[in-house]
Amino acid sequence: MDEEYQLHPPSYERTVRLFSRVRKVLGINIKLHGDPALLAQGEIFLFNHFARIETFLPHYLIYQETGAFCRCIATKTIFKGNEAFRKYLGRVGVIPNDHEELLPTLVAEIIRGRKVIIYPEGGMIKNRRVLNDKGKLSIYSRKTNAYRKHHAGAAVLANAVDSFKLAVRMAEKSGDWERIDSWVDMLGLKNRERLLFSAKRTTRIIPGNITFYPLNSGDNFLHKGAGLLKSELSQKAKEELIIETNLLLKNTDMDMRLGKPICLSACRPWWERKIMKYLARHLNTVEDFFTLKGLEKPWLEKIIRMYIRYSSEKVRDRYMEGIYKEATVNLSHLTSTILLNLLKKNINEIVAKKFYLLVYLSVKNIQQHPDVNLHRSLRNPQVYADLAIGNKKALKQLLDVACQKGLIKFHQGHLLLLDHLKETFEIDTIRIENTIQVYANEMAPVSGAVDAVNQAIKQYETITDIELAHYRYDDELRRYDWDHHYFNKSRFDNINKHETATESGRPVLDVPIDHRHNIGVVLVHGFLASPAEMKPLSDKLVAEGYPIYDVQLPGHGTSPVDLSERCWEDWLRALRRGYEILSAHVEKICLVGFSTGGALSLIFASEHPPKLAGAVIINPPVKFKNKSMIFVPLLHGISRLARWAPAFGGVMRYRVNNPEHARVNYRHIPVRALYELVRMNYVLMHQLKSIHCPCLLMQSTADPVVTADSSSILLDKLINTNVTYIEVESNRHGILYENIGNTHKRIIDYIKQLSSGIAKPVSQTNYKMEDQKWAS
Repeated sequence: MDEEYQLHPPSYERTVRLFSRVRKVLGINIKLHGDPALLAQGEIFLFNHFARIETFLPHYLIYQETGAFCRCIATKTIFKGNEAFRKYLGRVGVIPNDHEELLPTLVAEIIRGRKVIIYPEGGMIKNRRVLNDKGKLSIYSRKTNAYRKHHAGAAVLANAVDSFKLAVRMAEKSGDWERIDSWVDMLGLKNRERLLFSAKRTTRIIPGNITFYPLNSGDNFLHKGAGLLKSELSQKAKEELIIETNLLLKNTDMDMRLGKPICLSACRPWWERKIMKYLARHLNTVEDFFTLKGLEKPWLEKIIRMYIRYSSEKVRDRYMEGIYKEATVNLSHLTSTILLNLLKKNINEIVAKKFYLLVYLSVKNIQQHPDVNLHRSLRNPQVYADLAIGNKKALKQLLDVACQKGLIKFHQGHLLLLDHLKETFEIDTIRIENTIQVYANEMAPVSGAVDAVNQAIKQYETITDIELAHYRYDDELRRYDWDHHYFNKSRFDNINKHETATESGRPVLDVPIDHRHNIGVVLVHGFLASPAEMKPLSDKLVAEGYPIYDVQLPGHGTSPVDLSERCWEDWLRALRRGYEILSAHVEKICLVGFSTGGALSLIFASEHPPKLAGAVIINPPVKFKNKSMIFVPLLHGISRLARWAPAFGGVMRYRVNNPEHARVNYRHIPVRALYELVRMNYVLMHQLKSIHCPCLLMQSTADPVVTADSSSILLDKLINTNVTYIEVESNRHGILYENIGNTHKRIIDYIKQLSSGIAKPVSQTNYKMEDQKWAS
């Protein structure tokens, strides 16, 4: 190849270092999915093309992971104009698509051990439409103003590489060292061993996909700056300046996913292998594999060209399907597809909350498709779960932009799909004016995702409360698994390695098939514990036929580091979700809360949730025996300061704990979490007068954690309900877990009273002291 396009390693490495700095400064979020080993094993990498930054991402990641240099094909137009830029492109491995020795050069580079990156769409597909009206892969060509098949050049290249490797192996087998040495000289390799090593590598095409989320079409300072300078930019240039800059500046996830390798030699039928061997015997130079110079008969050349075309198109179809299958589907994909599907069904108006439910059901459906690659927005319930209860926060960015662009409108609780959404947009405006269409087009080739949306449209009008509750319970399990996975990474080992808790911290929903009671029980564990703390009681309740839900308070059962990032309102929200889930299965609910779980239960009871029959509160943490609790707000403030002020670096964010139940409780207490207890108790004291449901209070006489008068303080403030108070003679705090004083039976007996209606709410002070103390 001519000197102009010789790859220059120092220039390549400098570019990688520069991008690393830019990535760090801008916080560019690039995530590689798939087997990283494919970066080393693959030789030809294929990607979709939506934005110009994609032309560098694969080079960057491949070099970072393997140290290999990459060659890339680019449109000839970018080589025109600035001479310095043209030379720079050549030095970092870019070759124009009209170079007369393009494919032979790439074959030679692959044999030398370099990678080749190709974008078989042949240009940026800004609208992401890759299916024609018949659902077949096809893309729009500006040049012909028509839809066409994708380019097969990558397949032709792969076939040539495979043929050349076969020729080398056959020459080695026959001892034709003269032929092998001629190739070594032609390719500029150091020795035969290098050539033979390359020839024995499997020729692998790696289809990949780069997905950007979210797409931000709002203005930015670069575009505004161009306007201030009175730069006359074309519509195309303006659009690209906005979109490309936003991808870098506006917190965009860039998911690069590697698909299943296509190994040519493993998928050839016998007759193709015969032709390959014939080519390998008769062709001598890399160029010969494209010109077919050296074949004996013209008619044979014609047949072989037909074979190459047939084989290449077959491989092309495989890798294009592989590219689009690897799209990382996100929440905006689903939402946009739903909107356009509603339009197709002539549904121009829908109740907004029903629409959010429809999106939610699509998420739950797509989670059942293991072949679909899901973005974090579809795997983390923290993002999408509230759609089930009519909260649109997860969709705010997409829907707000759609409203601004005149595509949709909200009116009196309804979502209106406007005529503008049906219009056809120009290629150079659609990414700004109608991202809904872009998202929907991008998801269209992912059949599992399309099926999930279609299924949701069929079910959203008829879904039952119980079905929805099961979906929401699945989300609670996913929340826990997500947090547990994240906070058990090696970077948290300095805290986690000292932890002794081994019991599962997952929430539990258990509805006996033949449950014979009209009341269910929501159980809420204590501080530093997990649902395992309530399991001895919940097992007995289920055995008695009571449906139960054992709440997992966020930050518990995962890692103390997780707990250090939570507020008490997070705990209350988890209780509320658990209550709503169980409500679908029963007519009444009793809350059973231990310690902190008891305080949360009382706060929740003050909201008067539907179906609440009563509450059981055990050892509520109103006053603590540890007098240092009064300094917790100060410690918390200093701890926060220590995060950024070196002078306070010695302040500990955790306090060591010696738990009664080491298999259930944390050994480290985050100072932040203690502060949340103080905040929670402040709210509790102000809410007690609003509680109207019957309550059972149980208190250890010599509790080592909370003072014996904690329940007495509650009794004085629970002025509007019927309270039963029981003292349990014990010097233990965890009387519920250990069933000290037969607490389990006493609680179950009380729940039976609630179920039968014996214990009722009242509107005046009315509590009674049980005359029997349950000894430990």
